[in-house]
Amino acid sequence: MKTIFFIVQVLFLLNLNASYAQLPIASNGKYMEVNKAKLYYEEYGQGEPLFLLHGFLGSAEDWKGFVQEYSKTYKVIVWDMRGHGRSTNPDTSIVFKHEQAAQDLIGLMDKLEIDKAKAIGHSSGGMTILYAATIAPDRFDAIIPVAAQIYYSSQVREFIKSKTWEQYFPQTELDRIHGSQKGDMLKKQFYNFWQLYGDPSFTPDELAKIKARTLIVHGDNDFVPVSQAWEMFQSIPKAHIWISPNTGHVPFSPGNETDFIRRTLEFLEGEGW
Repeated sequence: MKTIFFIVQVLFLLNLNASYAQLPIASNGKYMEVNKAKLYYEEYGQGEPLFLLHGFLGSAEDWKGFVQEYSKTYKVIVWDMRGHGRSTNPDTSIVFKHEQAAQDLIGLMDKLEIDKAKAIGHSSGGMTILYAATIAPDRFDAIIPVAAQIYYSSQVREFIKSKTWEQYFPQTELDRIHGSQKGDMLKKQFYNFWQLYGDPSFTPDELAKIKARTLIVHGDNDFVPVSQAWEMFQSIPKAHIWISPNTGHVPFSPGNETDFIRRTLEFLEGEGW
């Protein structure tokens, strides 16, 4: 009887701990303290540095199906943005600033002694890249913002406010990636975007500061209006644009990965653009 009781207790504790778990640290996972945040990152391959930045509520895991191909040519660096996955965020307010994430990216580059890099960023990752490339234009050779925004449109604010996005981010999955405490905070921060102004907020003059060759990628069925991609294209000096047909907010979703990898690699190498 005591044995059964002990087993039940162990199972209960394991289940309790699992509910507060987050992604495990990979064999090549590392931490770096930047701007008072403990940032988690992984490195793959050799060559020029290429950062892959995930979107809000995501993690480095979002790029696991792409690392192998990109790392054949580049030294690929993926991270968990502050407050996501295995990274910490000392700021516990519900206001998340992409400009701060951009300062984190530049700070991580400094600590890794990377003078210049290429970068691909999805959604919030794309906005982070835009900020970084305007703050430090000489630090980026080529950037690919995917499904990024230069301001929150009325359509996006209504989408966030409606909370229909929650169906794509089950609580169990958020707990698995971030742990329950950080997952709850991230949901609050994401919801707060509908009433946040000033971040992102890119004027044509600010976008014109970007020196990097830029490939703007946007799905033609994204809830973020395609007009935003066009505004970026008109304002960034060395910009190219690819409107991905029959895709939504994730143009590299299953079924489109091969085309996405091929086109982005061609662009990064300066071929055919």
